[in-house]
Amino acid sequence: MMLKKVVLFHAGIVGFGGAERLLFEEYKFFKRKGIKTRILTFELREEALGKYYDEIINDIEIVKGKSLQQVLMLRKKLWEIKPDVVITACGWAPLFLATLFTKIPYIIHIHGTMFWFPESLSKYALIHRRVFNEIRNTLKGHREFISPKPNCSFQKRFLLELGAILDYLAVRKAEEVIVLTERVRWEVKRLYGRDSIIARGCLDPTIFNYKPKKDVRKKLNLYSDVKIILSVSRLDPRKRIDVLIKSFAKLSTKMDNVVLIIAGIGPDEKRLKSLARKLNCLNKIMFAGFVNDDELWDYYHACDLFACPGWTTSPITAYEALAFQKKVVWTSEASEPDEILNSPLVFIANPDSDAFADALQEALNSNAKGSVDLSNYTWNDYFKTVYKAIQRHVKCT
Repeated sequence: MMLKKVVLFHAGIVGFGGAERLLFEEYKFFKRKGIKTRILTFELREEALGKYYDEIINDIEIVKGKSLQQVLMLRKKLWEIKPDVVITACGWAPLFLATLFTKIPYIIHIHGTMFWFPESLSKYALIHRRVFNEIRNTLKGHREFISPKPNCSFQKRFLLELGAILDYLAVRKAEEVIVLTERVRWEVKRLYGRDSIIARGCLDPTIFNYKPKKDVRKKLNLYSDVKIILSVSRLDPRKRIDVLIKSFAKLSTKMDNVVLIIAGIGPDEKRLKSLARKLNCLNKIMFAGFVNDDELWDYYHACDLFACPGWTTSPITAYEALAFQKKVVWTSEASEPDEILNSPLVFIANPDSDAFADALQEALNSNAKGSVDLSNYTWNDYFKTVYKAIQRHVKCT
């Protein structure tokens, strides 16, 4: 039966990142199909909509209230809309409660389990105790960023136990769970006993035929013989930009004509600049700050090498760099398809400064040629997978 109405629920739209981009692209996908699509949220900062503002602002509605009242208001709003399906990536528990004892189906995106978010305490809940060490000990980033024990009060402990149970029930009740990688699919299976579907694709198809609008080298006064290493990410510890700076400091003692451009902002910026100064390489590092979408692709076009040391699942930026046929140094924690990781343009390195410095040097000195066929890794390909999942499980009105 034909899908007519979809609600996209996102607990809070307060910043712009990968999850928000996916939300907005999902909205565009369903609207292009002629499906009535609404975005419901508990909190909205309009600046987080970025370039999507004009296209989606009229289809966003803020569900007001506090705590349980918000859940009841969400339930009321869903009853009014009567969607064929609700899709969420953020706010599983309130959506579970809002749809409890209704026939409103929902699908969950899990970009990363709670093990990919140090601030999430639910991983320490009793319900996950049997698999905690198994999951934590099988990935370097988990061991690096996730403490083996929580530091929280009795009240927080009670709330994390309750939240973990609600999230568990929410995932178990979902019609389908959509994940990005094999690693996350394994974690979901261990945590929730649920099978999930891998959906891949994060590229705007216009990237394949993009012609640069600005000469970034000229803007930054860099000659053509200067090698540019580019990093694009939020500046927080999980992205390991400190590892990249340490690696670059070692590399720059061996290579003179190389610079590192770090695009992005975040809470770690001051510490990172201090680190670069301490390592005497700040004069070869350019902190570009926030680079808007209108300029970002020009940076990819200008660089010789893209660096991705971060502890993250399926980073969009690495795929964008490969779309420009740029060499990429990727952490060994990557859980991408073999056709991506086995490309001659991809260099895998452990996320420590020595190994990453060696990989940067190898990549810069390499004459690797070829291309990666990313034509099946667009946003449209991702949402086709989601759409098929809906058609299999949801009875449309």
